[in-house]
Amino acid sequence: MATLLVITTFLPLLGGLVLFLAPGLDMKSARWIALATVLATLAFSLVLVANFQPGVVTPQFAYGPAEGPYGLRWMVRPDIRFATGLDGLSIWLYVLTTMLMVPTIFASWESITDRPAMHYAFLLAEETALLGVFASLDVVLFYTFFEFSLIPMFFLIGLWGGPERRQASLTFFLYTLAGSLLTLIGAISLVVIHYQYSATHVLTFSIPELTRGLAALDWSGWQETADGWRSPQVLIFLLLFAGFSIKVPMFPFHTWLPLAHVEAPTAGSILLAGVLLKLGGYGLLRFNLGMTPLGAKFVMPLIATLAIISIIYGALVSLAQTDIKRLVAFSSVSHMGFVVLGMFALNATGMDGAVIQMVNHGVTTGALFACVGVIYERYHTREMAEISGLWDRLPLLAFFLILTSLGSAAVPGLNGFVGEFPILAGMFQTNQKYAILGATGMILGAYYLFWMLQCVIFGPLREPHGQGHGHDQGAEAASIHGPVRPVGWHEISGLGLLMALVVLIGVYPGPIFERLRPSVKIIADRVAPAEVAPEQTAGRTPPRTVANLAP
Repeated sequence: MATLLVITTFLPLLGGLVLFLAPGLDMKSARWIALATVLATLAFSLVLVANFQPGVVTPQFAYGPAEGPYGLRWMVRPDIRFATGLDGLSIWLYVLTTMLMVPTIFASWESITDRPAMHYAFLLAEETALLGVFASLDVVLFYTFFEFSLIPMFFLIGLWGGPERRQASLTFFLYTLAGSLLTLIGAISLVVIHYQYSATHVLTFSIPELTRGLAALDWSGWQETADGWRSPQVLIFLLLFAGFSIKVPMFPFHTWLPLAHVEAPTAGSILLAGVLLKLGGYGLLRFNLGMTPLGAKFVMPLIATLAIISIIYGALVSLAQTDIKRLVAFSSVSHMGFVVLGMFALNATGMDGAVIQMVNHGVTTGALFACVGVIYERYHTREMAEISGLWDRLPLLAFFLILTSLGSAAVPGLNGFVGEFPILAGMFQTNQKYAILGATGMILGAYYLFWMLQCVIFGPLREPHGQGHGHDQGAEAASIHGPVRPVGWHEISGLGLLMALVVLIGVYPGPIFERLRPSVKIIADRVAPAEVAPEQTAGRTPPRTVANLAP
């Protein structure tokens, strides 16, 4: 299985190299090669899920013994290894990436006619970069994939994006690169501190070994936060946070996101929102909370406040948009704010919700961008003032957009509710004010999504072909300019897969939580507040929290 994980990770890159070395390949051949590659990768990832053992907290499918050292030696001094494996935190984000690639390829099926082989090559290279981040068990390998993910996305936006694609690609690249350099400094600091103060004095870049070793570090300065902002854990937490917060992105580090989303091609937007933003959330869990727990507890009020601002600000700005794609882009700021809020509830309930919400956001936001792409291909506009009544013209697309919006709005029975409810329940245990403020984001989210549906899906038919605003005039305009192309089989296939996930995760999330919780519990135990001595609680009635009431 370790070999299968490596094959699954690098298969898209191999397919991308085939397409890159044949830039003159016709569109039909290029897209079928790309589709075959992503379907094979998805099939292999599902085999990994089927063989993933719930309850095992050590990385699975890794070369080496169960407790490490993992991987094949890449460099001798320092001991840097090509080490890959999956645990409960990474397995579902890994599978999310392989699943989202299917609608990503279909989103370019008809729309990309300029250099299609190269376009699909960059998409496949991006998939390998994203899979590599989630599978990495070595700090250097993690950072290599983390930075490599910038390159294909830079070209996807810069070559196939909108009118301001050059500015968007440069802003995206420079923003994320600057933050990543600070994160690298923080990661190296962790390695050096572990080397200097651990009992073994071994210079290791292994993520599992660093996580275990730093938790048991015999250095009083590492195990206390008496110095506040000057303590080592807090300083390193902030260095790591600098890069991951830009990726998430959190307010006020989000300014690169709307332009990148709007100018990116539909396939780029799906990957950007669906998976690339999750690199930041994954990094926060794996490094900030996993390796600097005292720093996380100290900075928790600040991060939770920024998360609340991101939730409310993103929702309010979404309400002000007239462009559907910009509305969905700013909604990502709000929804990823929920993810960070769940992480910094600092308990297992909130963290469980945060991880599953990353998966949910990838599914629903990817589907929303795919739906926007379908509309734009037919009408060449994304302005809500120019489009309405699509239920009459494109009923299947309307159904997809309605179901996706309901999932994104966290309607019970659909996937969004499964993520946002544990987040708020977890935060309610930690700080009720933050939980109440976060809940307002759910209300605002439902408002802007249903407002978008009212404008675009319902009401009289209005299309940008003519000047009419009523059903008859819109129909006449359509007849003059030709009928609107119905939703194609490739669009149905891509969106149908995401619709199935919206419903399946909402009604049967058990397998996800079962495989997720053991890994989350380890992190939650490290950041949990210190327990009160038994003699101090004698004679008291335990508070009725969500944890007490859980079966």
